[in-house]
Amino acid sequence: CILLLAWHPLHHCWHLIWHPVRLNWLSLKRTENIMSITRCASSSILPLLLAVAAIIISSSSVHSQQFQQPPPSQPLGDVLFQLLDKDKNQKVTLDEVNSQLNILEMMFNPVEGGGGDSGNDEANEYKQLLSGVKSAAPTLFNLLDVNNNQSLSKSELAHVTKFEKALKKGGGMRELLRDVFSILDENADELLSVEEIMDGSANDQVITELSTRVHELFPLRSDSDELKDFVTSSIESIAGGGAVVDKESVAKGMKWVDDDGDGHISNKEVAKYYNLAGKKFMEISKTIKQLGPMLAMFGGMDMNGGGGDGFKMDL
Repeated sequence: CILLLAWHPLHHCWHLIWHPVRLNWLSLKRTENIMSITRCASSSILPLLLAVAAIIISSSSVHSQQFQQPPPSQPLGDVLFQLLDKDKNQKVTLDEVNSQLNILEMMFNPVEGGGGDSGNDEANEYKQLLSGVKSAAPTLFNLLDVNNNQSLSKSELAHVTKFEKALKKGGGMRELLRDVFSILDENADELLSVEEIMDGSANDQVITELSTRVHELFPLRSDSDELKDFVTSSIESIAGGGAVVDKESVAKGMKWVDDDGDGHISNKEVAKYYNLAGKKFMEISKTIKQLGPMLAMFGGMDMNGGGGDGFKMDL
């Protein structure tokens, strides 16, 4: 295409140069002046050819670079809305969320005989993270449902994009987590005990402080008081989200973070699992933004549709 575009001006320039040369040729003796005319034509045409060649090479390089650049990804919230809204009615229900989480969890099932133990271990880490998201889905859904109409709009899911940005360096999530730890740590020994977690979930002053801090980073409601139920349920979720919150259930829920088994959660242990969960979230987010628009075109991640065995990802 570039050569065709360049041909027209080149052809025009050729006639501008060759026409007077041809007239001179006819007026001169062939035997005496052929060498001088050849030098004249060459000196006129060669620079033009070199200039056109440079333009073609430069243009080809620019087009090649533009072709190699991947298109910018859509915001995570927008992709999730496309992916979760299976019936394309411009709203997302909790049933749609649970359905897609189930399928996403199956995507990370380790493939037998593939990836080795390390691959299966990493896939299991993803599954554990997704399992936590799945159990927290009702609470998170209600949190994002700003107008309380039992469905999520595109603008409400945009808060997920804000959450993703908060996980990045300087985004505010790390500082929020430190503040939450300090508020719950009543004796300031940099350790959270079972008693401190239980007291925090029942202490109105603690809940108020935590709600205010969360609202500063994520203003999902008109004021921080409307986030108190969410904050309380988040603390109680350590006990597994059951109806009964007692020492036994809280101690059991703490074990997955309590690496040294001393019955306490240190700030170092919290930082370790925050980094792990944050890294996994960003990796999953990247995958969703890359594959989500394509999957949404085919009606979401329907494992029973299309006649296939579904998606499996060997990590």
